[in-house]
Amino acid sequence: MKKVQKMAAILLAVILVVIAGCSTGTPPKEALQKAMTKISEADSYAIKMSFGLDELEIPQDAALQEDAAAAAAIVGMIKDASITVDAIYQKDPMRTDLNMEIVIPGDMEMKLTVPMIMTQEMLYVKIPQIPMLPLPETITGKFIKIDLKELAEQQGGAQIDIEAQQKLGKELGAVLLKHLDEKTYFSEPKAADAGLPEGIEADQVIAVEINESNYAQTIDTVINQVLPELINVLLNNEASLKSLQLEKADIEKMKADLEANKAEIIDVLKNDVKVNQLKITGAIQDGYMVYQKGQVNLEATEKESGQKVKMGLHYDVTYSDINKDAAFVNEIPTDALTLDELTQMFQMPAGL
Repeated sequence: MKKVQKMAAILLAVILVVIAGCSTGTPPKEALQKAMTKISEADSYAIKMSFGLDELEIPQDAALQEDAAAAAAIVGMIKDASITVDAIYQKDPMRTDLNMEIVIPGDMEMKLTVPMIMTQEMLYVKIPQIPMLPLPETITGKFIKIDLKELAEQQGGAQIDIEAQQKLGKELGAVLLKHLDEKTYFSEPKAADAGLPEGIEADQVIAVEINESNYAQTIDTVINQVLPELINVLLNNEASLKSLQLEKADIEKMKADLEANKAEIIDVLKNDVKVNQLKITGAIQDGYMVYQKGQVNLEATEKESGQKVKMGLHYDVTYSDINKDAAFVNEIPTDALTLDELTQMFQMPAGL
């Protein structure tokens, strides 16, 4: 039973990720898909993202177990934590500059700011000042450079192919949208009622929502129609599987397990998992997705013990400066450290 529950949880996670990724006027469903495709194909854009964890609860008994004690401590730290990202993307030559800020609230609030630069070949990460962990002045403020090709080879996968992954994402999103009934899941709220940020103008606003009234139907649709087709898309795209570090054999096993345990998976998802809120809202202007927000609140109950796991989160994404010249602030660092050099610096005796 636990194996089936674990697989059901994984499958539900896949559902949520694909729904969030395919949030794309004209009819709402078609507009959503076209808008997300159009923004993914843009030559450049600036993007602001925020992510917040509103609720995270694990069973107290589980927290007392040896392996879960550390997890419980981490849960206490990251609840109400927030992540914000400001980024600039350029397709050709491929480059993304971003600043990620992580804030962990509490009596001793912790804030980390991590600038990154990613090109087709390299990832540069600036070593941040970490509270309560003083680092040598020779290290802080320096960039580390990571060769993406070498990293992929070390991990046994293919080099990151952004275009291939975008193409795969669009294919997976199209499969899900094809099976979601427009009248059941899609609506077009007025821009004034959609809670758009100040300065965002929209030609069309589209909302996709899974709630108590359509949740059971969603499970039947996803398990019987969407997931089998998604799995076949993955099996027919070995290059993308490799870039995602997935093995074809694992996907084939997932397909077999799904067929063998389909009735039990549906039962677990319908009876042991509750969707309190799952809503994605997208704003479209000139055919492009310019804003997206999502709220997710779920809980799962373990039948035998009655223990519950709860999770609530929200996110916001705003796109701007679409197809304008990318205004990168930083130069590609010429004095970046390699991982080997960084390791050697930490191993050097104090004072040298």
